[in-house]
Amino acid sequence: SSLVMLHSASSFAADPVVKEAPLTWQQAATSDGAELYVGLCAVCHGVGGKGDGPAAAALKIPVPDLTTLAVNNNGVFPREPVVNAIKGRARIVSHGTADMPIWGSAFYSLRPDWKPVRRSAFANQRIYNLTAYLETLQQ
Repeated sequence: SSLVMLHSASSFAADPVVKEAPLTWQQAATSDGAELYVGLCAVCHGVGGKGDGPAAAALKIPVPDLTTLAVNNNGVFPREPVVNAIKGRARIVSHGTADMPIWGSAFYSLRPDWKPVRRSAFANQRIYNLTAYLETLQQ
């Protein structure tokens, strides 16, 4: 069963549905990259990553097309810059400001009862899963 995508009982071919509620820490802990993307990113970037999510029109700056990251980087997926953008370590010109949520801090903060090393591992795994999924969206 999917945590953030709804499917018909007989088929997995149904269109994914973007949830309006944020993922709980339990959902984030067990989510793969596609689930994290749909639950956290698709509202702005769109289910297909084209920058056409339901909230995109309300933003002052156009939402980037995530399917062209490799094309715009000489055919190589820019893993480190993507990780840094997700972590909030990089300012992406098209984002303008820190309007994009800083998922690294959000993932780290999900389990305040854990020791820092476990919290970091948890956050890094979510970021890795999300980055790996974004690589599959490339043209």
